[in-house]
This record gives sequence, C-alpha cells and structure tokens, in this order.
Amino acid sequence: MADRQTQTRRRWLGTCATLAGATALAGCTQSEETNGNGTGNGTGGNDDGTEAVGEDWPMYGVDLQNTAYHPTVTNPDGNELTKRSISAIDGRSPYPVAVADGVVYVSSTAGKTYAIDTETEDVLWEKEGYGSPTIHGETVYGPTADGLLYSYDVETGERWESDEIESVIGLGAPIPTDNGIYVASQEEIWQFERETGAYTDVLTTPSFVGGSSEQPAYQDGIIYIARSSELHAVNVESPEIEWTFESDNEGIMTDSNPAVSDGLVFVGTREHQVHAVDIESGDEVWTVDTDSDVETSPAVANGFVYIGDNDRVIAIDIDEGTIEWVADDAVSGEPYDIVVANDVCYATTLFGVYALDSRSGELDWQYTVDDSLEGGFTASATVSDGTVYVPANDDTLYAIEDA
Repeated sequence: MADRQTQTRRRWLGTCATLAGATALAGCTQSEETNGNGTGNGTGGNDDGTEAVGEDWPMYGVDLQNTAYHPTVTNPDGNELTKRSISAIDGRSPYPVAVADGVVYVSSTAGKTYAIDTETEDVLWEKEGYGSPTIHGETVYGPTADGLLYSYDVETGERWESDEIESVIGLGAPIPTDNGIYVASQEEIWQFERETGAYTDVLTTPSFVGGSSEQPAYQDGIIYIARSSELHAVNVESPEIEWTFESDNEGIMTDSNPAVSDGLVFVGTREHQVHAVDIESGDEVWTVDTDSDVETSPAVANGFVYIGDNDRVIAIDIDEGTIEWVADDAVSGEPYDIVVANDVCYATTLFGVYALDSRSGELDWQYTVDDSLEGGFTASATVSDGTVYVPANDDTLYAIEDA
C-alpha cells in the first residue's frame, strides 16, 4: 500500500540531496504577463464527493475526485511577491496543506498535525498523528496507523479514533463521505462509521504485486483505485468491482493517483503514458505518450489534463487526447503533483513555485528558493485567498503572497 507514498518521499529525499550540493536559486521574478484572479464564490457541495470550497482548499486534490482544480479561488497577482513564515512544524511534510475558514491544517514527519491561523500565525492546536489532511464537515481526517483511523475536530483538535482492524496491512488515505469513511488496505476496502468507529469489510480486491494508489478517487459511490498495473472501479454500495482496466503494455499506475472528471478517469503510468478511461464501461478512450515516466498525478481543469515531469509541465486536450502545450523551459526541477487554481497552473518543485497560464503554458510568475530558506519546498502548492501555502525542508510552513 505504501508504494506511492514511499516513491513520493524518495523523490523528496533525493531532491533534498540535490539541493544540498547546488547553489540556492535567488529571487522572485515576474514575466511580462500576469493572470487574473478568482472571485471565491464557491462550487457548492453534494453527496457525490464534491466539497463546497469557496476560498477553502479542503484536501489533497481539492475534491474527492482528485481533480486538483479550484475554479474560483483568488490567486496572487505576482507582480511583487514576498515569502512569510507561517509556523514551525517540527518536521517536514510531503503532503500539501488544507485550508478552511482561515485555518491551515498541516501534518509533519514529527508525527504531528497542526491547525494554524493564517493571519495571526497562532497555532490553534497541535495533536499526534501524521497523514495528508482532509476536511469533511467539521472534521479533519488524515492519519491512519496500526489498523486505526484518526480524525480531529476542526475547532478544538479533539482526537477521535476508530475501532482497530487487527492484522491489516497498510491502511491508506481516508475517503470521508456522507455514507461513511472508506479506506483501502493491501487487500480490502473498508468502511468506518463516523459516530461509532465501527468498521465493515466492504470488498476484497484482486491480489496484486506492487503498489496501490495512495489517494484513490471517489465519485457517486464508486472508488477508483490502481493496484499495480490495473485500475479498478469499485462500487462500494453494491458492493462489486464494476470494471478493471489494464493498458496494453501493462504499465504500473500507482505512482499517479487517478482523477475523475468529464465522465473519464485519468491516470499516468511508468510506461510513459497517460490514459483516459470511460467511467461507465472501463474502456480506454485515448492514450497519450509522454516520452517519460508519469510520476505525478493528473490535474483536470479547463478542458485539459495537466501532468509534470523533469523540468516541464504538459497539458493534454481532454476531447482530442493530444498534447496541447509543453512548458519545458519554465520549471526548474521535478514537479510535485500539479494543481490548478482558477486559470493558473501551479508547478512546485524543490527549487520554487511556478505559476503558468493554464491555457497557454506561458509563465506568469515564479518564486525561487533563495538563501533565506534553508532547503527547498517539499509538496504541491495550496492556494487560498491570494496566498500560496507550501511546506519546506527547514521544518517550516510558508506563505507566498503579494507584497
């Protein structure tokens, strides 16, 4: 179950070593063109896994479909940027932070989860537990360990834990829905009741050798999860596996979490490909060759699928299944998962944050690591109310915003 998480941390640790032997990049530069800002009107919420967001960024991938797209959030103008230290977090974080109601939630390798006021920079609460923060209702989910699922009250930080699943191998990231909290392990899909903490074994997935999606996608009662070279659509209400997709070259899919949008599931492979799969039938709609391993998860926005690899970002037209643009001279380093905020595509690497026009791929602005930051950035950007939040190697959470 830990294959992608291990791989993500391996990339992070490897790039740390790279930075240690490199000259720190300096400064904050602005291209000739700047982007517009969103209005923060929100997207509305419903029972299919979509969260009401407004200016909030409630989880990895923004929503349970893992689209990594926030359509209305306000971006920095980028004309003149400044970096602000929000808080020490006693460790590093390979996970993007979550933001809701002016509070940022971050987890660190020190085995702690924090709630921090974005304006005052006060730590509102600090609790034990380590995992990608996911906000659903008045609860923050994230940590799983030793057969247990943990969560926190967003206001008080009071920690809740589930009943323990004995002899389970590798509980993954929780998927909180109105019908319960779903978690995948090495062999099973589990459902936890929020009120009691009781669990149910929903379904046994086919055996496999290799990794599994660290963060499966969810929509309308179906979990989309990659196991090694297979992508499964698991109906947790029936329960049954509705279909299984495997590419012709049997490429490993577990470095890339699936994303669901426009009636399709998108996933990348180690065999240099991005696949679009019909959510109803499981049939392949198109495949795009990228000429390199796809180790980042797709973001889906504005009619495009975005992925990143070494020193570049690629945008694929959803309808045509063709590469629309490649930004191969705008990014330094290997991006973490791409995110899209309104009409801006963010690529974050160890060396900086790069804001690209999501339709053209042109660089709007960049903030590169300088000598004031002892180490580079460690996770994808999170954007809220004109501010970009990103954790760094010096055990600190930073805000990048207009000066």
